[in-house]
Amino acid sequence: MGKNSSGSPTRPSLLRRLCDAGDTRSWQTFVDVYGPLIYRHARGRGLQDADAAEVTQEVLFQVSRSIQNFEYRPEQARFRDWLGTVTENKIRSFCTRQAGTVRARGETGTQDALAGIAATAQDTSWEEEFNGHLLQAALARTRPHFEEQTWRAFELVWRDQHSEAEVARELGQRINWVYLAKSRVLKRLRAEVQELAEDMPLLLR
Repeated sequence: MGKNSSGSPTRPSLLRRLCDAGDTRSWQTFVDVYGPLIYRHARGRGLQDADAAEVTQEVLFQVSRSIQNFEYRPEQARFRDWLGTVTENKIRSFCTRQAGTVRARGETGTQDALAGIAATAQDTSWEEEFNGHLLQAALARTRPHFEEQTWRAFELVWRDQHSEAEVARELGQRINWVYLAKSRVLKRLRAEVQELAEDMPLLLR
């Protein structure tokens, strides 16, 4: 699709495409989008770099095994909740394994620290992290489809909350052009969000 296009992707969502075990391209997209989210969440739970990377791989492996049997009913089981549960379970399992190892070595301080991470695993802001991360991923995927001035108009109005009249003056454009630029980018952004996680609330105005 061309750089100036604001057309919406028409292919099925990423989550539905993952049900095809042979769709390696969609799986790589999933890893690229969701891997950093899982890793950052694990780091936020107190895991070290290598440990967070290990947990991330365990979560992705579990998703790859389970996604084809995941019954996708957004009104009953949202994907972000399912992924959050898998992630928290893997963090707790990792901490339990590590705690057992350090217990055998008599490293009480390390054991207590790991137990603390596992015990507080549910005290998270996963939904907020998920939504924020997916929005940033969708913005990054949307950006290449628009020229610099169109994108700048969108940022000034949508992100920086400038009025359309102010942006028109700053960019030397008519106000109708600013409204259209914002509308075109938002249309594409909504489509990207829907493709990445179709049960994510569309709080894009």
